[in-house]
Amino acid sequence: MTHPTAAATALAAASLLAACGGPSSPEQRMLTDRPVDRPDLLPLAMPRGMPAAPLALRRIPSPDQFFAFLQAALADHFPGDPPTLNLDGPPDILGIAGAPRLAYRAYTNGNIVGIMGGQVLLISPTLTGGALVRVGALADFADLVFPRFAPATREQAARFLLHAQVGLVDEDIDRVMALGYEQWLQTQFALPLGETAWDWLDARGYGVVDRHEYYDGGAPYFDLAAFRQLMIAPDTLRKRVQLALTEYFVISLRSPVGSWPHFCYATFWDGLAERAFGNFRDLLEFVTLNGAMGAYLNTAGNLKEDPATGRVPDENYAREVMQLFTIGLSELNPDGTLRRDGQGRPIETYTAADVTQLARVFTGYEIDDAGPRAATVIGNRTVPTHSYSRRPMRFTPERHSTLEARFLGVTVPAGASGAQALRIALDRLVAHPNVGPFFGRQLIQRLVTSDPSPAYVGRVAAAFADNGQGVRGDMQAVIAAVLLDQEARGEASLSSPRHGKLREPALRIVQWAYTFRLRSRMGSWKFGLPFGDPYFDFGQRLFWAPSVFNFFRPGFVPPGTELATRGATAPELQIVNEASVAQYANALTLLVHHGPWIFAPERPDNDQSVPSAQSGVGDMAPDYSREIALAHDPAALLERLNLVLCAGQMSAATRARLAAALQEMPVTTASDAPQRQGRVAQAVLMMMLCPAYLVQK
Repeated sequence: MTHPTAAATALAAASLLAACGGPSSPEQRMLTDRPVDRPDLLPLAMPRGMPAAPLALRRIPSPDQFFAFLQAALADHFPGDPPTLNLDGPPDILGIAGAPRLAYRAYTNGNIVGIMGGQVLLISPTLTGGALVRVGALADFADLVFPRFAPATREQAARFLLHAQVGLVDEDIDRVMALGYEQWLQTQFALPLGETAWDWLDARGYGVVDRHEYYDGGAPYFDLAAFRQLMIAPDTLRKRVQLALTEYFVISLRSPVGSWPHFCYATFWDGLAERAFGNFRDLLEFVTLNGAMGAYLNTAGNLKEDPATGRVPDENYAREVMQLFTIGLSELNPDGTLRRDGQGRPIETYTAADVTQLARVFTGYEIDDAGPRAATVIGNRTVPTHSYSRRPMRFTPERHSTLEARFLGVTVPAGASGAQALRIALDRLVAHPNVGPFFGRQLIQRLVTSDPSPAYVGRVAAAFADNGQGVRGDMQAVIAAVLLDQEARGEASLSSPRHGKLREPALRIVQWAYTFRLRSRMGSWKFGLPFGDPYFDFGQRLFWAPSVFNFFRPGFVPPGTELATRGATAPELQIVNEASVAQYANALTLLVHHGPWIFAPERPDNDQSVPSAQSGVGDMAPDYSREIALAHDPAALLERLNLVLCAGQMSAATRARLAAALQEMPVTTASDAPQRQGRVAQAVLMMMLCPAYLVQK
């Protein structure tokens, strides 16, 4: 990892000290005098070669953090560690309305540094002759106080990419090496949305009412649209975050409700994409009003109370929006650790009464399937045309509860409209102090490590609470905090047994497909993960979670393991057993050697009863061309695979053992193409079965 160099530190000193230039108590001068500005010196505060991070990505230092930086970087000018003192300023000082607080430290050599209204002020008897100088804002020093990391090696760039997207190819590494982490993030944040999954499904003919009965679901049509995006969409960070969000805001194709479930899920997926880089509050409102979520968690069709029959509002979504989507079951400290009462017991975040009252807010909504209907080909019924799947739920005031609702310390007044009730409820949920650590920890788990330290969670939660501009819930700031953190990028975590995560089974295959450039020659993208076969099963089918709790619980601690002795969470291990390990090895063997077998790739439908001359493994064959060029040299081949699959984290000893095994398959530069590809496929297989690959650091 690279840090600001001595030269860069000297430049930082210049930006602070060269601005000094002059002559009553110095701290009182800071409250009364108008300082001299030297904005032309501010760019010198940035390390060379590192672009200034936009404010949305900056973690703004506190006064104490800034003072600590000065004392470490410029100890000759700011010796010792004096206490931070505070004074209240008069109104309208430095153009700041009200009475801002001045935080300052006075050093033994007479230098005084103050922070007021986010501005850095300096008075020095020797350096400035007592003149007051405004050096800049705290934000201008953010990248020095909290050094950002840039990749020094291709392995470091690869590690970053395997956290930030589903896989990597050489061009991805080149781009990160050229841009650095932050600029790469900014480039990704700025990419426009491409073709939606809904539009692709529609263009392929999956919205037609015919004998294939697409309106009932059937084969995994949505999976094909999503897989295509994961392989070729340029906004790779967005796609990785989308996947993480589908495992946080869970709906499942395993329990389809209504017509056109794959178009309904496509609307949900596309909506997550549109808001993945926006604000968590908007994301939560979209999820709440989405028709697929409404059908899955019973908001759709939820009716107000009826005293005559004893009917009460359904509580399913009210419970899950708190338990799973926002605040969790127990109150948390800012670092995600449990808050406890005087007897050491966890403190519940909500009560049964909160659920009952909040449920009133989510009444009056129903699936908006009004409009044209089509007669089904098989069966005596009609279905709405698939365009309805793009609409959020509609609200019917007559079905909405107008009773007062009290929950989590807020009140929805009696007679409030549906929109007012929803706004009050979602605003209260997002404002709860649990949301930052609760959501932040799970995003860390999905992208970086299964058992993040409280300090890591705390830093991400702080970014959720304030993006540096006073905005809560800024997804870009949260994503950047997760991916740029010391524990994600630092070298120390590579050797820590407490850091890392088991790669999700489905994401291993998606990574393989991305790395070896799977493309559908016919454009149908019919790659589907084997699921349900007793011998060939990857153990996880994305978008088909078994319940609203996802494939695994974020708090799962594998019993009877070393992890359990220290209470370490390892969610992905919840779906690992003897059968799943063997099935993964069996399915992977066929896949890496031959590629996926595709039925009738020239047709959009998945009708297995109509034969096709195009059926086979030719439509989506892996591209091993870069590896085949090294097939005659096991060491070089494994070094390359170690980079693109493991970010260089497989030990030399393990690679030596794999190289010895590859020698059992003699290959030379004169060997034919099938022999060379066979050795490459075997190398890929062995590497993807190794613990050094399965555990991502």
